[in-house]
Amino acid sequence: MFIELQNHKAHIFEHNKIDNPLSNIFIIPGAGMDHRIGSMIDLSRLYSKYNIYSIDLPGHGFTSGQILHTVEEFSDFTIQVLKKMGVSNNIFIGHSMGGLIAMDLSLKVETKLTILMNTNYPLMVGDMLLDHAKGNLDQASEFFTKYGLYNIPETKIKAKTFGSMGSGFYGRDKGTIKSPYGTKNIENDPQKEINVYPLKRLFNQTQKEILSYDLKTCSAYRNDKLKELKNIKFIYGGKDKLARYNPESEVHQSIGTEGVTIMDETGHFPYFERPEDLSNILEKLITNSDI
Repeated sequence: MFIELQNHKAHIFEHNKIDNPLSNIFIIPGAGMDHRIGSMIDLSRLYSKYNIYSIDLPGHGFTSGQILHTVEEFSDFTIQVLKKMGVSNNIFIGHSMGGLIAMDLSLKVETKLTILMNTNYPLMVGDMLLDHAKGNLDQASEFFTKYGLYNIPETKIKAKTFGSMGSGFYGRDKGTIKSPYGTKNIENDPQKEINVYPLKRLFNQTQKEILSYDLKTCSAYRNDKLKELKNIKFIYGGKDKLARYNPESEVHQSIGTEGVTIMDETGHFPYFERPEDLSNILEKLITNSDI
């Protein structure tokens, strides 16, 4: 559905048939991504108790309007969406940058539960990744999948071409991958490129600079109210090189480590690497919040 705001036309993807009396779960995507990550997170066993949505942030997916550059602006945008929808006391699930947004939201509005996936604080982004992300989505997604992925599921493609979503269409010919952002010779391991394509396509956005903007947003975010956080849980990948679990980090020094779950043998993208395990963890955390 689309919601008209003052400076944006917000797109919110509905996972299930909406029933107004039910509570709500909102999935907030990470840097450079959009509502499509929701299709990789199976919460179907919760459909009878919750309305489940995935949000397209400004400049991502189908949400149009002014590009935003701070976590605080993104959380304020989300609050505008919530007010238009007339919902409150929601559950937020945020991945990476989306986790920072969810954390900021939980300090501004009443929340039933906030789940941060692959999000630490502060979430610093290295200069090398920032350089890759500037105007070159192909190189940025290469970097993300090289350092962010640990467990790569196999994808079977029978056709000579694969992909969808317009700019996310790839052609395959004798090990060479042709994309809108360049051509890469991967004759040594063409199957790996095919396997990671379902994840890489999520970075394809209309605004080619959007990933660069988002990564700078992550690095810049600071909040001096961490001790006020409540009803918050963390999910980390045990092999995540982009957002490592650090019990000495500022956020865990402020509120402790009791709410931490670590997914072994998993990198930065659990919904792609171990979707069934992630769904079980999320379902358990959400169900326990009802007790």
